[in-house]
Amino acid sequence: MFNPHPKNTAIVITDPQNDFLSPGGKGYHLTKDNIEQNNTIYNLTRLMSTALNKAYQLVISPHYLYPHDYGWKFTGNEQEMLLGLNMYKMKDAYTPPSTGADFVDTFKPYIFDRRTVVCSAHKVAGPQTNDLVYQLRQHKKDKVILAGVLSNICVESHMRDLIENGFETAVVYDATATISERDFQAAVTNYMALASATWTTLEAISYL
Repeated sequence: MFNPHPKNTAIVITDPQNDFLSPGGKGYHLTKDNIEQNNTIYNLTRLMSTALNKAYQLVISPHYLYPHDYGWKFTGNEQEMLLGLNMYKMKDAYTPPSTGADFVDTFKPYIFDRRTVVCSAHKVAGPQTNDLVYQLRQHKKDKVILAGVLSNICVESHMRDLIENGFETAVVYDATATISERDFQAAVTNYMALASATWTTLEAISYL
């Protein structure tokens, strides 16, 4: 049984940014139906607000693409999609993000809270290319409650890598979204096969 506690548990949110989650985002046309079906924005907002209200460590693992990333010599399908749609664009490390790369306005009070950790950007899907694991270790967290987008790509990749790194991991599946119902169900199948717990937002909040 996954038993969260503020002393040892972090809530990790992948890519809580406009491009997939807000009208006008460059990938929103792909995720809109699944977001509405899951009530993803509301569920993520509740999860983050509850995390801070109950003194859990909130950690954000964002996705940014800089001009030099468009010079990659080989890419997979997910990278091709992001690059082709011009998603998560950053001019440089010193300029505010584009509208699409910026955080959803509803989430900003929680993300910009001084207690929240915002990691460096991951580059493909998992946290192998950012400092998420380092931040979790530094804050002495060995349990993770995971949510965000895309369900079957970044969320699932984060789940798999965190489990391989020895973190007990739960996934809040209706606080995720992806580009089709088939992809969403595939993700949930894998959450249930690998994670220590697979919860709705209501269930997660009841355990916090």
